[in-house]
Formats: sequence, structure tokens, C-alpha cells
Amino acid sequence: MAASASQLEMDEGFFEELRAIVGDENVLSEPGELLVYECDGLPQHKHPPLAVVFPNSTEETSEVLEFLAAENVSFAPRGAGTGLSGGALAINRGVVIELARMRKILRVDPENRLAVVQAGLVNAHLSRAVSPYGLYYVPDPSSQPSCTIGGNIAENAGGIHCLKYGTTTDHIVGARVVLSDGSIVDLGNATPGYDLLGVFVGSEGTFGIATEATVKLSPIPPAVRTLLADFLDVDDASRAVSAIIAAGMLPAALEMMDNAIIRAVEQSVFTAGLPIDAQAVLLVELDGAEAGIDNDAQKAEAILLDHGARAVRRAADENERKKLWAARKGAFGAVGRLSPDIMIQDAVVPRSRLPEVLRETYRIASENNLQLANVFHAGDGNLHPLICFDLRRGDDLEHVRQAGREIMEVCVRAGGSITGEHGVGLDKSSYLPLIFSEDDMEAMMRVRAAFDPSGLCNPGKIIPLPRGCGEARAVATQGLSESLPVFPLPLAEGQGEGVSRARAIPHPRPLPKEEGVIKTANSARLAERISEARVINEFKRIVGAQNLNRLWETELATNSQFASEKERTVVVAPATAGEASEVMRVAGREGLTVIPAGSSTWLDAGNPLNRADLILTTHRLTKIIRHEPADLVATAEAGVTLSEFQKHLAAAGQWLPIDPPDDDKASLGGVVATGLGGPHSLGYGAPRSFVIGMRLVLADGRAIKAGGNVVKNVAGYDLCKLFTGSYGTLGLITELTFKLRPLPAETRSVIASGPRGSLMAAGRRISVQMFPAAVEMLSSRLAEQLGMEARREEYALLFRFAGSSRTVVTQTAQALKVLREDRNHHCATHGEDAKLWRELSTASLQSADDLVWRATMRPTELPAFLDEMAALETDEVSQARLRWHAGLGDGRVRAIGRAPVYHREAVRALERMRQRAENLGGSLIVEKAPLEIKNEIDAWGDFGSASELMRRVKAELDPGNVLSPGRMFA
Repeated sequence: MAASASQLEMDEGFFEELRAIVGDENVLSEPGELLVYECDGLPQHKHPPLAVVFPNSTEETSEVLEFLAAENVSFAPRGAGTGLSGGALAINRGVVIELARMRKILRVDPENRLAVVQAGLVNAHLSRAVSPYGLYYVPDPSSQPSCTIGGNIAENAGGIHCLKYGTTTDHIVGARVVLSDGSIVDLGNATPGYDLLGVFVGSEGTFGIATEATVKLSPIPPAVRTLLADFLDVDDASRAVSAIIAAGMLPAALEMMDNAIIRAVEQSVFTAGLPIDAQAVLLVELDGAEAGIDNDAQKAEAILLDHGARAVRRAADENERKKLWAARKGAFGAVGRLSPDIMIQDAVVPRSRLPEVLRETYRIASENNLQLANVFHAGDGNLHPLICFDLRRGDDLEHVRQAGREIMEVCVRAGGSITGEHGVGLDKSSYLPLIFSEDDMEAMMRVRAAFDPSGLCNPGKIIPLPRGCGEARAVATQGLSESLPVFPLPLAEGQGEGVSRARAIPHPRPLPKEEGVIKTANSARLAERISEARVINEFKRIVGAQNLNRLWETELATNSQFASEKERTVVVAPATAGEASEVMRVAGREGLTVIPAGSSTWLDAGNPLNRADLILTTHRLTKIIRHEPADLVATAEAGVTLSEFQKHLAAAGQWLPIDPPDDDKASLGGVVATGLGGPHSLGYGAPRSFVIGMRLVLADGRAIKAGGNVVKNVAGYDLCKLFTGSYGTLGLITELTFKLRPLPAETRSVIASGPRGSLMAAGRRISVQMFPAAVEMLSSRLAEQLGMEARREEYALLFRFAGSSRTVVTQTAQALKVLREDRNHHCATHGEDAKLWRELSTASLQSADDLVWRATMRPTELPAFLDEMAALETDEVSQARLRWHAGLGDGRVRAIGRAPVYHREAVRALERMRQRAENLGGSLIVEKAPLEIKNEIDAWGDFGSASELMRRVKAELDPGNVLSPGRMFA
């Protein structure tokens, strides 16, 4: 195993080597010095480390890990040690890499709302530092005054305001990471290829060490209203939570405290005037533009009173607001007044199940003769039951263990997760099989092996380990969650597999580089095999003869990408995930390549395919499985079109706020597989932010689940992020679960025309000073194509506001005032604006346009890039009829044109524009192009320092290179 027996005894030379790297004062090795590092914020688990090392830079961290790898010594990253899962402990006498001294703010970029910080920076210090710019860092866990940005990344920390704004993963746009062998890689949302940053966040230090992070900053809301509602019945308070969400409101925060917590807080230094006779209180916070916020507060107050609130009071000023939130955040500390020992649980349930689950938690505590206190993030169903006990009473500990497990089982049966923000670590690894199958966990371990082939990086955490090996014996502690075996559970519809035992999941050995690649020498033989009647008949048996066609029999035959393949390529359409699994297993057995497809819009995306033996389409997977408006969650099969899904959601006043390129044919699976957002990414985020669960079929035919059915979930690795945007190269998506948003009460759009420079300046002001859902600049040709009234050679600015009626009207008026400062601007307002944005989404999907590309960069770099675009518009030799639109608030550019007669002119132009984008810190991806162009330019460009890591991920999940071979890696 990763932790060797030699770690138990090290000679002084080992410590001297570490001191030589980081300095004498930055290495602790004496037993007395190490005591404080034997546990984190959950003292039930204790593992003294061999040493503690304090690097001061990424380079020192790299050198330390390279040395430890050479010595075969495992390590655990650590920030402030405030974690509550035993995740930052160095088991089996490993080395703790303590990042608390790496606490510099390296750069603040207020214009692009970004900051680059070292991982040891304290969360609260960042917001304090950027507040003079009118900005703050949104994630705000209760440990905010002491927890670090690196620790937040490791745990995907949440906090009070993540209901509206999302968790850490939604606010980290880049990370510098040191892997277990000492290599340094840069991960980022703007980097082409797999979303390695998304899967890294929340990996609990088992993938590598984040030493620096680029974080997204947000404007401090100009208006805030905080309400305190008290109830005489916990059930009433629980039902009020769902009622607020069902009414189309999305508060910034929605928190609950029960009577035990209220009494503890009011006896502590955090007293805030909470009514001590109340059985529960709700704290509801609304924020946004000043216009309309009082109307929203009145609406929330009415809902609370209608659902049993005895009284609702508003915080009179900022001082009272701070006292209320200090009481909420100080609740964990105040609970020490209830009993000498506390066991903190962390689980998530659908909001609509809160009343019954809370009743069950109190029943379980009572049956075990224990007191229970509840304080939690009610808006996203993230429970924190605090089990109060006294270790001096002999049988309390056993009762606590039993109660803790029963509470977890209740939450899972309700359709929830075992952890929403504290993580799995050591404490909950034995619970993971309650929600994930053996195949699910094995897929997670394969991804872990890609990041950490040696297994030295924080071993023994998250995934249940084999019992009987040395490492597992070292992990076995008297921790509260590890004392009981895992038993099968009756699960809610669509939940985890309920495996009977935590089967040993060994760390997969990394694939040798030469294995798992289909050899071109075998191509002729394999090409012949697909024509064999035996194989075709087997596919027909699985899906039915009418659901299998030769490519030349379908409309896809005209696609130039497959022109040479159509004689032998077959198209198979399974009706269920089970059929898809069986087809994939047969394909793997026969050595056939498989191309996943939805509506087939993106079949030729990326680089040219090496081979296309079988196109596996999801167009028959068309069921909307469930939609619970009170939970703001819906699940559908991958073949459901986005337009049909939106119609279904709209009937309940909700929507999925994404707008990828779509001509009403895009399937949900295709949207997620490409990961493409559109103009509304500015206001709402990209598709990656809304996928909370998925089911998919891997290359070997195994069906796995990633994520779950609740809006907050940090159990296991976030494989949803990895598969989103993977373009069918890692698996076939068969089912998706999304978190939703309420439909805005009103939307209003403005079209302005005028000179490019002045329009861009106005658009940036609107993006920065207001709260638009989208702000797009359109080239004159694109504006003309969409029928917008713009003079020849003028550009168009299209932007949209969405929200409450008063907010939208006020913000629109303010934006028009900005535009009319320049008399050259001509403006028109549109109340019925859905058609405008739909036409923009379809603009790049016209059949005559065979050259489409996109670029991303920081918003402030857009003017320089668009100068190049303006010059390119007049160059008909390299790209005919070039049109484009650009997101002024988030730095997106999408270009549409027709390939010229001489393709090398287009290649040269694309290479020039890519170089320009990269010089500006961005990237350029060719989405669609004739084969002769794609043969001469890599569609994705440079993957950067993460290139080898991406290849390892592909090799682990698809060792036979079966899925879309050649698409991602030319």
C-alpha cells in the first residue's frame, strides 16, 4: 500500500532533507509538536503524523512532494484544520503538508472580478481585502473567520449563502496544483478539454495539493433584507421553507435553528434576541438591487405568516443583521452549553422531505436517550443534527453511534446524501456504499488513479478500503461512523444501489502508456467484423431490428466527417440504459469503436475521429422521470430535448437557465456532453453549474451513477463535472438530474445599435454596474441576419434583465440612460423577448455555415480581440460571411462563417486568432470545420500543463480507446 512500514521509523536524515527544502523552522518532528495535528475539528479520529512541513510556495511544495515520492512516504494536505470529517489526518504516520503559512493575496483584478491567492489565505481575509473595490468572496462556511481557501477547495465548502450563489466549485475558476510526484499543473475553466478543475474541487486532498487559486469575486449586493420568523412548531417551519421556494423565490440564505439551539445561543456571547420559547426560527435573507427588494421581502413575510410563523421581524440595520448571522454561525460553538460532548452530523435531503426527516431525527434521539439539536441550511435541505452526549456515561457512545447511523439511513431513504459540505474523509467512508454502487466507486477510484498513480496522496479517505491490508488496519479507528457494518437499505425511487457490504475497492494500477490503444494495424480486420451478420443480429436482438440502421440509410450520411465511414458504420438506438449497456459490452467484445450521440448536432465536434464503427444514439431515451417543484430539481433521460424539458418545467413556473446553441433539436445529453452555455451564462452560469446527478454507461458497458438528487452533495468525487463537456469520449450519458431556477416574473431586453467602441464601453458599464442576465455584442452581419434594426457597418448591443417586475423596469431604465449618453446609439426595448434570444441560439446552426469557432478570455481583453475580429470580417479570402457575437460580461466570443475555397487561408486565419486569444490569456476552439481544415489544425489547441493528466483520465475510464477515438486527442 501507499503507506509503507518504513514510515513508522525514519532516521534523522529524512527530516534533514525536508529542512533543507523548506528551512529548519518549517518542519516539526518532535512528538509534543505533532499533537495538535493528530486530529482536525472532529476529535473522534486521531492519527499522529510522522512530521509536519510548512512550505511557503508552490515550488517548495513541489520539491517536498517529489522527495516524499522518492521515499514512498504518503502525505495529507492541511489548511486550518477546521474540517469535520477526519480528512486532513496523515494516517499510518504520513507527513502533513501544512499550507497555513502560504497566505498571500498574489493579485486582485477588480475589473474582471478575479483574485489570485495562495491556498492558506483565510476565507474572511479575502472578502475584507477586496471590499474597497465593492467586491467580496461569496462562499461563507461557519468557519469563515479561520478556514482557508485551500481547505474550502478540498471540501467544496458551502455556507449560508450557497442557496442562491452556489458552493466553492462555482467560485473557483483556476487552481495551481501539485500532484503526488511533485509535478505542477494548472487547472482552469478556460482551459480546453476535460473539466479537471471541477472534479478536483471537493476531492478532499486525495488528488493533489492546490497551492494557488484564481477565485471569482462578486459585487457586494446594494440592498439586503434579513427576516427572522419564529414558530411554535418545527413542522410548520419546515413546510414554510418549501413554500418559499415553491412560490418562485430564491433567497440568498434560508436557515433554521430549533429550540435547543436557540436556548444555547441566547446563553452565549452570540445572543441576538431570539425568542427562547420558539420551537424553531427561520432566518431568511434577500439581496439584490434596491428596486423591488422590499416587495420581495413582503412576499416572503406573507408566506411565513401563512405557514404558521408567530411573528416575522426585519433586521432594522446592518448591526442587527450582523448579530443575527453571528448567532447562526456561532451555534456550533454555543452548543457546548447543552452537553460536554457533541457529535455533529451532516446530511442532505430534498426540501420537500424536511418535515418528516426532522421528526425522524428527534424520534431516533429520543429512543437512544439522547438530546438532539438542529441547526442547518434549510433552503437546500442540508441538515446538521448535533447529537448531545456525555462520554462519562458508559453507554452514551454506543447510543450516539447507533443514532448517527440511523439518521444517515433516514436521510438516504428520503432521497438524500450522506454529506452536503463536511465531506466524507475518514468519518463517513463506511457510509458511501449507502448511495453508490461498487461500480460507481470503482469509477471514482480510476479517476483518482489518474491524478495519483502512486496512491501517496491522502490515502485512506473517502472510498471504503480493503479490510485486511496494512493501510486499512491503520485506518480502522474507534471513530463514530466506523464501528458498524454497512447493511442494505430500502431506497427511494432512483436512489443508490444499496449494496450489502462495503466491498474492497483497490486502488487501480495505472495503465502502461502503450496499453489500451487500438492499433491501426488492426483497423482493416476490425472494419470487416462489423459487417458480419452475427454482430448485426446481436445488436438487433438487443434494440430491435427497426432501431438499427446503416449510416448510409440515415440523414447523417451527408455529414462530411463520416463520408468514408458510411459503408460500414451502423447507428443503434437503445430504448433503455440497460440496452445501451448491453450494446456497449458487445461493441467492446468485438473491438468496435462507439460514438455517443444525442440529436447528432455535434457528431463532428473536435478532431477527426480515427474510426466510427457504431453510433450509439439516445434519441429514444425520452422520459421526464420526475420533477419536484418544491425541491427545484428535475430528472430526465438524456434524449429529451431541451425545448421539451423547458416546456414541462414552465408549467410549474420553473426553468433550466441555460441557452446553448440550439435549433430546438438539442438533447439534454448532448447539451451536457458539450458543456456549452450561451449568453445567459453571465447571469446564471454554464451547464456545469446545474448538473447535480447523472447516470451513464462506461466504455466496458458498466452503468454508473454520479452525483445524486439533491442540490448540495459532496459525497465522493464530482464526476458530473468531469463528464460534462467531455464530448462523448468518456461515457454515454443516459439520465440527468438538474437543479432549477424559478422563472423570472418579468424579462425585458434592449437592442442598441451604433459604433463598436462606444457600444462596448456602454455594455461593460451595464455588465459591471447592474445585474443583467445577458449582455451580447453582435457584429453588423449577425444583427442583419437576426432582423435587428442596425445601420450598415454599425454593430448591435443586446442585453436582458430578468427578475421581479420593479427590478427589471428600474434596471432597464438605468441601462437606457447609460446608452443615451451617446447620441449615436439607437435603442429599442422589447418586453416579449424570448424570440430574440432563441434566434441568437440558432444562429450558428445554419446548414450553409460550415466554419464555427469560439474563444474565451477575460472580459477586459475583449476589445483587443474584437479589433482583430473586425479586420477578419473584411477578409473574405479566409472566412466568408463572418458573423460573431461576444459576451461583454464574461469574455465569450462565438464566430460563424463559411470555409473559403482555399482551406489553408482559413487555417492560417484560425491559427492567427488562436495565438491572439492565447496571448490575451484565453483559448480558441474550432467547433465545426470541413475535414481538410481539421486535418491541419487541432480543434482544441493547447491543453497546457494538464495535457498528460487529461490523457491519463481518458486511459483510466476508456482503456481500450473505444469512445470517440481521436476526438479529444489528435
